[in-house]
Amino acid sequence: MTSPAQILRNSDAVLLDFDGPVCSVFGGFPDHEVADELRGLFRGELPEAVGESRDPFDVLRYAAGAGTVATTVEQHLRDLEVRAVKVASPTPGTAQVLETLHDFGIPVFVVSNNSAAAVSAYFEAHGMAGLIAGVSARTGPEVDQLKPKPYLLKRAIEALETAPGRCVMIGDSETDLEASRHAGTLAIGYANKLGKRQRFEQYRPNAIIDHMHELARGTPPRGAGRRGGVR
Repeated sequence: MTSPAQILRNSDAVLLDFDGPVCSVFGGFPDHEVADELRGLFRGELPEAVGESRDPFDVLRYAAGAGTVATTVEQHLRDLEVRAVKVASPTPGTAQVLETLHDFGIPVFVVSNNSAAAVSAYFEAHGMAGLIAGVSARTGPEVDQLKPKPYLLKRAIEALETAPGRCVMIGDSETDLEASRHAGTLAIGYANKLGKRQRFEQYRPNAIIDHMHELARGTPPRGAGRRGGVR
């Protein structure tokens, strides 16, 4: 595999997942509590898989097929995500990576299944809004636009006015790598938990890292500047 730093040096733009690579969204406000709150919006009994899931997105996906309740569930999830990011733990090393890429002139677009409101709230609260070029994230109940579908990546690439092959997606899940493959970008898997490295290998990413600070190794020093830019 090519070194992560070399991939970044040769890329025009970075597409960065949010939950995991940037912060642990539900680290301070557990995901199962969020899922419970969302389930409370339904009347009647839910399917067992939905009723027992710890993942709020399982509830959102079910709501998407349940008619008019979808918008209500998505809006409530958005509000809960905004609450959650206020107490979310930053991922070690990511701030340094964002600063390095910003100083070198490589734009970073955050691409997330989380709500755009939550992503923006986090970066504003941590004083890092100026380090990202934009956000391509969930803005409504249309779950068919979320990763592993490539829609959010393609939207970011279009905004960056560059080619998919000149972008690298950095994510911590198989859905990120699958979306990257469908969008035609390079990919770096962030294996932040045991077993992920082995699962990622079947997707053949361009590189796999265990810690975000690995992305800053060998990249240009702060203030070095960059030749050229996004094409």
